[in-house]
Amino acid sequence: MNDALVSARKTLGLTISDAASSIGISHGMLAMLESRKRKGSDDTKIKVSKFYHKSIEELFYTY
Repeated sequence: MNDALVSARKTLGLTISDAASSIGISHGMLAMLESRKRKGSDDTKIKVSKFYHKSIEELFYTY
């Protein structure tokens, strides 16, 4: 589980669907990123980090 990504979403009070829609990715993609089943492209990581106002490292490379 990607706790940093889940925490960022929950801090904003968003569901996976709401967050994914706002980011511009699919619900499934965000769910897989949160569960670490997919890593995501660099473009996807940039979109997610900009949406949450957090660095890519903070969201995707902390365990």
